[in-house]
Amino acid sequence: MNSNEKIEIQRCIYFTISKMFRMVNKIAEESFEELGIYPTHAFLMIILKEEKKGLTVNEISEALAIAPSTVTRFVDKLVSRGYVKREKSGKNSFTKITQEGLEVIPKLNEAWKKIGDKIEELVGNDEYLRKTSEDFREFTNLLAKDKTYENMVEDFDFWII
Repeated sequence: MNSNEKIEIQRCIYFTISKMFRMVNKIAEESFEELGIYPTHAFLMIILKEEKKGLTVNEISEALAIAPSTVTRFVDKLVSRGYVKREKSGKNSFTKITQEGLEVIPKLNEAWKKIGDKIEELVGNDEYLRKTSEDFREFTNLLAKDKTYENMVEDFDFWII
């Protein structure tokens, strides 16, 4: 690769965001490693904790912005761990958090905190981190103004298996 190509890749927003995502995702996976689940599994459990009646696959899909087939895989994994259960109600199937899942919630919160702590440790500047987070939210909202991306469902779910 010549130096001009290297410079273009380094300036590319897609490359930069993808690289950052891989790094942050690695930190997140390390934080959840001892629990044997991925961060997105944990987030699914947290949203289920708030929904006593449970949620359908489509509701979870919308909440997490991932494909329904991915939600099904996540739920299967969490059912096998005893953290969630499926209940039929008429034509619908609802996923609900179990008592065992509720008991794990404090550990999930600790793992989420580890992610933030590690990033803060690496960045070393709370104000910069806060501002960057605000900038990313604003950037995401700008992209969402194009209705094509507003309610995007992830078709490329390789990173959250």
